[in-house]
Amino acid sequence: MNRLSCVRCGDSIHPDTAAAHNGLCMPCVRGNTRSIQERQAERQRQLEAERAYEASPERQYWLALVRQVYDPGRGFDTLGLGDRQYWLINVLSGEVHNGGFDQFFSNSSGDYFQETVDALTEVGDSASLKLMMQAKALLFGDADVPTDRQARYAAMATADDESEQAQEVSRQLEVLDQRFWAQADHVCETLEALARQHRLYDFS
Repeated sequence: MNRLSCVRCGDSIHPDTAAAHNGLCMPCVRGNTRSIQERQAERQRQLEAERAYEASPERQYWLALVRQVYDPGRGFDTLGLGDRQYWLINVLSGEVHNGGFDQFFSNSSGDYFQETVDALTEVGDSASLKLMMQAKALLFGDADVPTDRQARYAAMATADDESEQAQEVSRQLEVLDQRFWAQADHVCETLEALARQHRLYDFS
């Protein structure tokens, strides 16, 4: 059966639909054709932005940084000051946006808790530092954050996720997560300022 084109938007439709609605598709009948077209245009803009980012100097720099950190012959300790600060703050942001502060501390990123504190202090990002320290206090209290991942996970207040205490801590962490997400633009500005200050990649 040959499908027809909607007389208004041109979309492909079943002949029975066209016959029942004077050649219109159901979105046009409902009056939301424009919103569909807008969503398609927005998706196209997103795809173009993603392609542009993948080809950008910023993205290429980050991929090179990842290779250096995970190269057994080089690693995190070989990073210069600007690279080190950029790495730590970007990893913090990525972990919190992906799974919250709980994920930051439970993953290998938590190995570098103190280094991340130092980086945020050095760049003057007191807002992110305050949120991270509040999350640390919820999870570890006054105790130091273990650098060993297994020991750190065992010490976290959310380790026993069935307990009422763990669930309450998780609820409080979610509030901190949302506050961190709300300042995403601020973190991006911090990272860009770092990149410009240390000339980490080309802005031309």
